[in-house]
Amino acid sequence: AAGHQAGQWIGISIERLGLKPGDVVTRDSFLKLCDNQHPMTGERLTPQKFKDRRIYFDFVCSPPKSVSILAVTMNDRRIIEAHKQASIIAIRELESFAATRIRKGGVEDKDRVTGNLVGAAFLHTTSRALDPQLHTHFVLFNTTWDQKEKRWKALQTGGMFGAINYGTEVYRNELAKRLHQMGYGIRRTHSAFEIEGVDPKLIERFSKRSQQRDMAVKKQETKLGRKLSKQEVAHVVHQTRAKKLKGVSDDEVRKQQLGEIGFFEKMALRKVMKAADD
Repeated sequence: AAGHQAGQWIGISIERLGLKPGDVVTRDSFLKLCDNQHPMTGERLTPQKFKDRRIYFDFVCSPPKSVSILAVTMNDRRIIEAHKQASIIAIRELESFAATRIRKGGVEDKDRVTGNLVGAAFLHTTSRALDPQLHTHFVLFNTTWDQKEKRWKALQTGGMFGAINYGTEVYRNELAKRLHQMGYGIRRTHSAFEIEGVDPKLIERFSKRSQQRDMAVKKQETKLGRKLSKQEVAHVVHQTRAKKLKGVSDDEVRKQQLGEIGFFEKMALRKVMKAADD
């Protein structure tokens, strides 16, 4: 499908399963891990057998919109590389918070930090509304190697998800640093940063997906006469998702995006890129 690239294995413990970090994710190994099986031997990893077992956790790394516009629509491949590097550094930081539950005498007592993950990274370049939207989905399998007990156990992600803001900060700092090294100017915004010289009007035009989400949430809140909870917001957002388009090439998507940029806007974007190249 458009905007999708092959996944790559990540995580300190991936080699313990006979896989290499950075190697392409194969369907067979991925499905075995979803099934709580060793990708090479098919042996069960963690002891749980129950039906409602959590298969994996999902974590997304996404840059500010101006970064996506230059990387995807204007095709600056260096930015995609910078995003990849920054997101891997962020996930490594979060990995240090990975933990497992300790049982003492049959009682669940507390968590022990294991600091290792088994996962896959999937890079995407468009949103469902086909806006330029560079982002990496990290699929973190529900397993971690407990060095003390010398076995695979279920992953406790409390510490990791508690550190999510820290992970986001690491990602943004690493990305901003790399963009700066490339020669791009950075302007701070209230929530993050944008690349200097990319028109805010253009950023707004390519934020159709978030505008759809905001409108759907607002509509529901007006209907109920109250603010929605986080869970309710997630549900509304899920309901408004467009179907993924199959059989559309990256080039076709880029053509459509370029069609939404005016002549002078394109000139301005090329100027920003040229200034970064000089």
